Amino acid sequence: MATGTLRELWLRELQDLYAAEQNIIVALPDLISAASSTELRNALENHLQRTRIHVERLDLILKQAGAANGPGARSNSSGIESVLRAGSERIRIEGPSDVRDAAIIAAAQHVEHYEIAGYGCARTWARQLDNGHAAELLQQTLDEEGDADKELTDIAQSGINEAADAREGFRDRPQARLRYVDANDLSGADRYRDTKIRNQASEDLGKLDGFIVDASGRPFYIVVDSGGLFVGRRYVVPVGRADFRRADHLFTVDLDKDTLKRYPEFHRDAFLSMNDEEARRYEWRVLEAIDPEAARASVDEWDYERFPYYREPRWYEPDVFTPSDRGVSTPAGASRARQTPVAEREERERVLAREEQSQRSPDASRPMSERIRGTSDDDR
Repeated sequence: MATGTLRELWLRELQDLYAAEQNIIVALPDLISAASSTELRNALENHLQRTRIHVERLDLILKQAGAANGPGARSNSSGIESVLRAGSERIRIEGPSDVRDAAIIAAAQHVEHYEIAGYGCARTWARQLDNGHAAELLQQTLDEEGDADKELTDIAQSGINEAADAREGFRDRPQARLRYVDANDLSGADRYRDTKIRNQASEDLGKLDGFIVDASGRPFYIVVDSGGLFVGRRYVVPVGRADFRRADHLFTVDLDKDTLKRYPEFHRDAFLSMNDEEARRYEWRVLEAIDPEAARASVDEWDYERFPYYREPRWYEPDVFTPSDRGVSTPAGASRARQTPVAEREERERVLAREEQSQRSPDASRPMSERIRGTSDDDR
């Protein structure tokens, strides 16, 4: 097809997108089967269903425009084919499952960006051609492609990329000895009960839920129940980023809402079930959300005192902050009593031995009723 007019250029772009979507339908099942993360598999499966709807929308637009479409009119779409070929090569890499999942996310996002560019052009040209109906359908698909790209980014930032990047460094880190304690179970509970959390812009971020403390009771994180900000979600803030004003029953946090959106969510039960390596990995993800450069510097060595975020806060008062026995939640496998340095070294050696064994033996496991105009609320 010649592309001498804007309409001809538009139709050529639509047919390229049609061919691209057909190729993606063929390629996505391989990505799904290769993914180890349940969250990633679900996201890719949902996108496969939406891709079929995108094909139906394009089919409708092309028919209304009087252009040929369907298998007989499919172009080679060499652009998407090269993207898919590169992605296929990435997911064949051998190694830990989290590294492979990171490669799958990268491959899927390359595809998303190709589609976003194509649908953006097609939408704009439809508007210039005064085809409002086609522009509306293309905008809806463009929005869904953008949502899919953001979802992949969120999955990556929830731990897959960090786990892949920091897998080696975590083996050599000291053992985590931090525990969760509810704010109401502190000896000085009245000082912290019903405490609000705000940032320096006076935006409400939630209320105090508890603290993450060491065996002596010294806090390293405050735990925030975000309430209406992120419904049902809790997150932790390093004590060095929080200033407590007792008279106002208020913690002022040096973080904005956009930073908090990148935070890994905090689940008390999940935290209690973590082993030492998993707990440290979770802390690394928190640090990465706050200060990526500091997180990169901490891959090989973790030391709280290196970062101002973890230094003992001025508002810490040991006599009122000591948690009671019932208030301290102990992680699985950890003793309530503080271990001696000898015991800590012995435990660390056992962890290292397990990790080295694991390195030698790497894990090998691993009728559309939807209307053309949109997906259901359950799919969103």
